Amino acid sequence: CGLISRPLTVWLPSSTHICCPPEFIKNPVDQIGVSGGVASFVCQARGDPKPRVTWNKKGKKVNSQRFETIEFDEGAGAVLRIQPLRTPRDENIYECVAQNSVAEITVNAKLTVLREDQLPSGFPIIDMGPQLKVVERTRTATMLCAASGNPDPEITWFKDFLPVDPSASNGRIKQLRSEGTPIRGGLQIESSEETDQGKYECVASNSAGVRYSSPANLYVRGRELRRVAPRFSIPPSSHEIMPGGNVNITCVAVGSPMPYVKWMQGAEDLTPEDDMPVGRNVLELTDVKDSANYTCVAMSSLGVIEAVAQITVKSLPKAPGTPIVTETTATSITITWDSGNPDPVSYYVIEYKSKSQDGPYQIKEDITTTRYSIGGLSPNSEYEIWVSAVNTIGQGPPSDPVVMRTGEQAPASAPRNVQGRMLSASTMIIQWEEPVEPNGQIRGYRVYYTMEPDQPVSNWQKHNVDDSLLTTVSSLLEMETYTVRVLAFTSVGDGPLSDPIQVKTKQGVPGQPMNFRAEAKSDSSILLTWSPPRQDIILKYELVFKDATQAKPETRTFDPVTSFTVRDLKPNTEYVFKLAARSALGIGAETPEVRERTLQAKPSAPPRDVKCVSTRSTAILVSWRPPPAESQNGVLNGYSVRYRALDSEDTEPREVTNIHASTNHILLESLEKWTEYRITVVAHTMVGSGPESSPVIVRTDEDVPSAPPRKVEVEVLNSTAIQVSWRSPLQNRQHGQIRGYQVHYIRMENGEASGLPQIKDVMLADAQVSAAAAAEMIIAGLQPETAYSITVAAYTMKGDGARSKPKVAVTKGAVPGKPILSVHPTQENALLVKWEPPLDAEGQVLGYRLQFGRRDVDPLATLEFSSEEDRYTATNIHRGATYVFKLAVKSRSGFGEEAVQELTIPEDVPKGYPQILEASNITSKSVQFHWMPPVMAERNGVIVKYTVAYREAASSGSPQEKDLPPSPENSYTLNGLKPNTAYDVKIRAHTSKGPGPYSPSVQYRTFLLDQVFPKNFKVRMLTKTSVLLGWEFPENYNSAVPYTIQYEGKEIEVDGRATKKLITNLRPHTLYRFILKGPKGTLGNLQQQVEVSTAANLLSRKPEVTYRHDLDGSIVVNLPEVKGSDSPAQAYYIVVVPLKKSKSGQFQNIYHSPEEMDLEELIQISRLQRRSLRHSRQLDLHKPYIAARFNTLPSYFILGDLKRYEGFENKALEPGQKYVIFVLAVLRASDPLYAASPFSDPIQIDNPDPQPKIDGEEGLIWVIGPVLAVVFIICIVIAILLYKNKRKDSEPRIKCMLNNAEITPHHPKDPVEMRRINFQTPGMLSHPPIPISELADHTEHLKANDNLKLSQEYESIDPGQQFTWEHSNLEVNKPKNRYANVIAYDHSRVILLPIEGIVGSDYINANYIDGYRKQNAYIATQGPLPETFGDFWRMVWEQRSATVVMMTKLEEKSRVRKTHTPFRWGRGNCLGCGNSIRFFFVCKNGKRNKQTKNQCPDSKLYCIRGNEPKSNLLKSTAIAQLSKISLSCLQDSNSISFLCISPQPNRDVLCFSLPLPVLHPQDGQSRTVRQFQFTDWPEQGVPKSGEGFIDFIGQVHKTKEQFGQDGPISVHCSAGVGRTGVFITLSIVLERMRYEGVVDIFQTVKMLRTQRPAMVQTEDEYQFCYQAALEYLGSFDHYAT
Repeated sequence: CGLISRPLTVWLPSSTHICCPPEFIKNPVDQIGVSGGVASFVCQARGDPKPRVTWNKKGKKVNSQRFETIEFDEGAGAVLRIQPLRTPRDENIYECVAQNSVAEITVNAKLTVLREDQLPSGFPIIDMGPQLKVVERTRTATMLCAASGNPDPEITWFKDFLPVDPSASNGRIKQLRSEGTPIRGGLQIESSEETDQGKYECVASNSAGVRYSSPANLYVRGRELRRVAPRFSIPPSSHEIMPGGNVNITCVAVGSPMPYVKWMQGAEDLTPEDDMPVGRNVLELTDVKDSANYTCVAMSSLGVIEAVAQITVKSLPKAPGTPIVTETTATSITITWDSGNPDPVSYYVIEYKSKSQDGPYQIKEDITTTRYSIGGLSPNSEYEIWVSAVNTIGQGPPSDPVVMRTGEQAPASAPRNVQGRMLSASTMIIQWEEPVEPNGQIRGYRVYYTMEPDQPVSNWQKHNVDDSLLTTVSSLLEMETYTVRVLAFTSVGDGPLSDPIQVKTKQGVPGQPMNFRAEAKSDSSILLTWSPPRQDIILKYELVFKDATQAKPETRTFDPVTSFTVRDLKPNTEYVFKLAARSALGIGAETPEVRERTLQAKPSAPPRDVKCVSTRSTAILVSWRPPPAESQNGVLNGYSVRYRALDSEDTEPREVTNIHASTNHILLESLEKWTEYRITVVAHTMVGSGPESSPVIVRTDEDVPSAPPRKVEVEVLNSTAIQVSWRSPLQNRQHGQIRGYQVHYIRMENGEASGLPQIKDVMLADAQVSAAAAAEMIIAGLQPETAYSITVAAYTMKGDGARSKPKVAVTKGAVPGKPILSVHPTQENALLVKWEPPLDAEGQVLGYRLQFGRRDVDPLATLEFSSEEDRYTATNIHRGATYVFKLAVKSRSGFGEEAVQELTIPEDVPKGYPQILEASNITSKSVQFHWMPPVMAERNGVIVKYTVAYREAASSGSPQEKDLPPSPENSYTLNGLKPNTAYDVKIRAHTSKGPGPYSPSVQYRTFLLDQVFPKNFKVRMLTKTSVLLGWEFPENYNSAVPYTIQYEGKEIEVDGRATKKLITNLRPHTLYRFILKGPKGTLGNLQQQVEVSTAANLLSRKPEVTYRHDLDGSIVVNLPEVKGSDSPAQAYYIVVVPLKKSKSGQFQNIYHSPEEMDLEELIQISRLQRRSLRHSRQLDLHKPYIAARFNTLPSYFILGDLKRYEGFENKALEPGQKYVIFVLAVLRASDPLYAASPFSDPIQIDNPDPQPKIDGEEGLIWVIGPVLAVVFIICIVIAILLYKNKRKDSEPRIKCMLNNAEITPHHPKDPVEMRRINFQTPGMLSHPPIPISELADHTEHLKANDNLKLSQEYESIDPGQQFTWEHSNLEVNKPKNRYANVIAYDHSRVILLPIEGIVGSDYINANYIDGYRKQNAYIATQGPLPETFGDFWRMVWEQRSATVVMMTKLEEKSRVRKTHTPFRWGRGNCLGCGNSIRFFFVCKNGKRNKQTKNQCPDSKLYCIRGNEPKSNLLKSTAIAQLSKISLSCLQDSNSISFLCISPQPNRDVLCFSLPLPVLHPQDGQSRTVRQFQFTDWPEQGVPKSGEGFIDFIGQVHKTKEQFGQDGPISVHCSAGVGRTGVFITLSIVLERMRYEGVVDIFQTVKMLRTQRPAMVQTEDEYQFCYQAALEYLGSFDHYAT
């Protein structure tokens, strides 16, 4: 123990014990490990009392399968072992904590983990690790180890994961440290004992890192006396090495006694006598230069043996002898050489180089002879040549060089730049330059000239020239053109002739242009270059050119230049060019023809005759012909076929490229079945692609549907009929036109099919094929009370598709057949309906149900009658209508088959008249009006036509009549009327029997000719409380005469020049009619009208500010929840409204509601802003603007984050400026229909640079100061009250909440929201909710690098607060916990009603869990133990939990989980009640016996708990008779009874569902509890797919909603934290995805862990939550639909 350094006098009683704080005696050291390897930290402390050592990571106790803590020294020491290491997740600071009753101390060690490719060069390497060894007791055991590194590594040892300390063995255990030997790091154990037996590891460490060897076992056995002569178990082996190389030779000998082993070279001992190892000796040879033999000698008292290893040192070959030239030519040299090597060589290498040229050496390799001819040399050139040899080691040094010149040759090129010009009228001078490749000494030149260049050159005149570069030729004819060519010759022969030049024998004309060249520059231009004739005065150049395929040339004349570009040429066309120079005296000689082709271009026409044929359901054959030759513009190098699906979900364009130019068809494969494709073909040259061909639309062939019909529903109609309904398969899985459906059904017995399946075919008529989305049929003729399995399949012309999942339905008991029904007319407008019961229904009739009404009106009226009634009189019957009567008999099994009668009443003339609507559209010459047909009761038949009668109001003559056919619009326009004239209009209807009465006349007045009335009166924008009306005027109209708008008895006057009006203060979801009327007194009753229905109130709550970021000018706003609606929103806008300051300096909002704003203008300006950055900058900063647009409204939004959302800029908020925001939902963009939320509360960011105080404001301090002080005191009081309230809430609950109402979203007292606020942790800020559109990318990000990010996220889940579990630790409650480390938090535990006199009777290991915006939506509990069955059912009853979810199988790891469920599925579909229950069979006669079920067919199985009196058995009134065995479990009077029946598997969901009636004996109340069991969870890990689990969750919640159960869902597995946590997490996450469009698994698991520890227990379960959420996004109709 450490002592205090300063003097201190303390008086203590004699019995007082002095304690010492902990002190570390072994500190862990930082380590650098390798990924996949091992790391061990050793920590030991001392103190009084003896401290306990533990290991932490990030302040938490290490807890992982890869982390192991091995304690020693009675817990005062501990080794933290990590295996295998993972990078970078294991890189961290690890803390060793030593603690006793006096103090706690900590020491840290850092672990760094590197990948193999990151290791530094000196990182330790285990060259030789320990091997399995067996020694006799008392013998010496040596565990060998050798390692290398830079610096040399230090070697230590571990035994059974604990460090080996040789100093603590009294010299019995030694570490061998002999330098330069293989056992430098070996461990030698003398006098070995059984305690030395174990697993040993050798550890090499230096400054670069630490590496562990593979472990090896040492076995110590009893000593046996035996003597064996030495022998080599591993004899030394020979090696062949490179010069200067290193090698290790291992020699191992065995015997009894074990022999000593040494190395010798010749007579020299290489192993010192005093350091001779036993059994094994490794000879390390370094920098070996020469070959040698080494001898291994093994010796013991029983003999000496030897073995020899030969080390052969390889060497490079020597240089060959100097090469000798044996033969030369003008282009080759032949050499020979002497090998110069006694050993064979692999091949030779010749290097040579021309001495007159700079450049690299040329090399000839793989020469296997000593003679070689080097070809391809330049004539008359001097070369230097070397030879070197190559063997298996490498290439040796080169030989001495040899220098040799090649022979001469005739010149390889003609003289350059030949020119000619006239000296006089008959003499010309010719000059030139030397050839580029003379190939020797030029002896002279020969000039050839002629006036007939077509003659052979041998017929030309020639002129020899000695070594000179010019000559004159005289005696030429005047005014002729001569062709001249020149050649050079050596002693070997003549070189080639130069290109011909032409010279005109006319004095003063220019010579021929020199070096005339053509170069294509583009697909339409060629550049010509030349050198001008020497010493000539040139005035112009004349260029003659033509297309090589055409005869007519073109001419260009231009000023003297040295280049000229010819343009406007055709692509990929060869042209011929000739050029001549002109002087004042005439034109000179033309150059020879020069040919050049223009560059290629893109094709200017598409491929022709493109045809597409579908060869099968997934392939289309595309064929074509090339574009016309004149439009190809080059050499076609390929084609591309572009195609795109037109009626598929995937409409992305695709392209097949690199189709060879010779190909004229291609087969497009892997296409979607029965899908239209748009196909084009494009031709390519090397320049690019041409235009697309005209598109061809073709559809792939039909195939059988690959998906079954959807939403197959089965409804039992009666005892013999079942109605089956379904929807067509998904559009993209139909693969053709659905021609019909086949319904398969088969009888089921004991869960197995019985008999042959029956098939019903539902064919669709041609008119139904395209619109067949839903269908149904009735299967009749079935047997009563029989189970049937039903599947449905769709078929196309190709055959049947996939069948749906089987649906099992059980027909009802037998019901009566059709009654006898008759209908007769009795008097006018009345029908008498009479009936009689079916013949076979005697005694079964309880009543009748009559449905009747017009066939064309839904629904039919329904009446019920007693069994004694047999008639009914229907009154108010309409003439001309067909009536339907349906009658069914009611029995105890339900309603029987319906009898149907139809009766058609004869038609008559209409009794009523059409009603002309009040508002119409009128012009100066026409009147348009609408009407409604006569009411149905007065039509008396089908309306076949209308007659309109009209006349001038002042006229007394007969009206004009116009017959009109009936139409849906019921509208007509009277044309050709007089201006400013009143007309009376009336109308009547006709049936087949004749016309009815005319309607009352309605008077209309036409306009004056020059009067103007607005047109196109329409709705421009519509919200839930406002409508923007608009209209148009002719151009140049400018009258202020007002108009009026009428609605609901109100009139609004509108300026005559206005074209729109916003009407506000309307009611949501209400129909309004707006009438626009002309100026009073001028346009009479002229009017237009529109009818609209305002939007529903989708957004009733305002946005709320939750968090401010004043530093960066952004604010977090909670957005309102969208209510359900028949027409969901298409998009959402976040609108920001800057408030304006009044003259008093206060910010004011001039609008009471966002819908009072001109939203049309706002959206138009924002769209302009979205399109143009320039317009965005010009917008008024203080006008409302749209900050973001979303397709799905998120739960929150960060205002002012400077990001762009679908093109809208979320601008930063100005400090000091106040804002309000609202959400604008786009319901229908085409109408357009909108709904807005209320304004938020004003939002303001404080000004970081407030203005200085102005004189005169100082006096306000005396007013504001006291006010602020009072406010401050109030805030303190409120904080104290809130703190006390929070403390109070954290106390154990004493009441049970039986009814849990829905919590209003985002309400400040919502317990879920409060918990999120109260338990904030840093992890929440770094793990925000994820939009569902980003879930796939986010999941891939988490899974990268071996799930690194996922592991980090999982490990960072922190509840944010410590909780107590005192009740779980009470001794009376500990036996009720299935696992000691799985407890129930006190603040959230389920508290049972206590039983008087029983301590701890209020305890069960269960916790309330909040759901999605609902408090205590779940109960998470452990699987019940036998002694807690009663507690479990008390909890179910008291908490009104009507749903129990079981997450375990009945049998796992080869055992039945008999104690994991309060009831279980037994063999033979029986159920047990637990181990402490006795069973009795009781017959109906009341006599109890022990007969079997078969002996007592009317018996029931009872069970009572413990030693309960038998009389209680007979008191039960809670027993229901079932068709099979019934089980009633009865407890004492304070307990409950329950009735169990056999489970029926649901084929769609991997679970079993059990409806369980539960009866309370005291008050007779009865409830139904449903148990769901998920059976697809594997014994190890998690399910491979989340689809079945999602179905299971959906089935549980759908059933709960279907039966209106308010109590929590009780969920259990074994411990109630792992699988239970997954079920609750996904239930919450999937619900939030549906309503908010975000995924927040991190936050959800964190919330669960604040209510029950360790929820979602493993990283695999956490990853499964992400997988299931991702699969849910891609599913259809899976969750609670």
